[in-house]
Amino acid sequence: MEKEDSNFTCTAVDEEKEIVLIAGGKLGPFKDWVTETLKNNPKQDIRLFFGANSKTDLNGSKQLYDLSDLTDNFQMVTALNSPNPEWEGEAGLITDVVRDQVNPKKVNKCFLYGTRVMIDETKQALNNMGIPGEKIHHKSFTRDY
Repeated sequence: MEKEDSNFTCTAVDEEKEIVLIAGGKLGPFKDWVTETLKNNPKQDIRLFFGANSKTDLNGSKQLYDLSDLTDNFQMVTALNSPNPEWEGEAGLITDVVRDQVNPKKVNKCFLYGTRVMIDETKQALNNMGIPGEKIHHKSFTRDY
């Protein structure tokens, strides 16, 4: 079951600041969201951070990787929760990767997609970085085990 945040849209463009997307476990609405936002606001910088447990969990991200090769305004960063010898990307919690790579002063808005726990932990990490709550919007899902 999804919980909607009524502000899970981006209409205002601030070319001096970036939109930060953070997904945990699933990309959910971000696949279409990135394409649509870049189409409507081609000068908006967007970075998508996608954290997963394993390489297999990164399924569905190829379309976005391909898009990041086509434009300078979109970058995708993936991270696996734990190191893997076959993995060349980031390792660790996605909140740690975001903390290490995002300049809070350059953030226009943050959009989060993940489980309730991931959302809560990510909101806390962003607040600790100095990003105010009014810039953080989310949509959560319940994980089926």
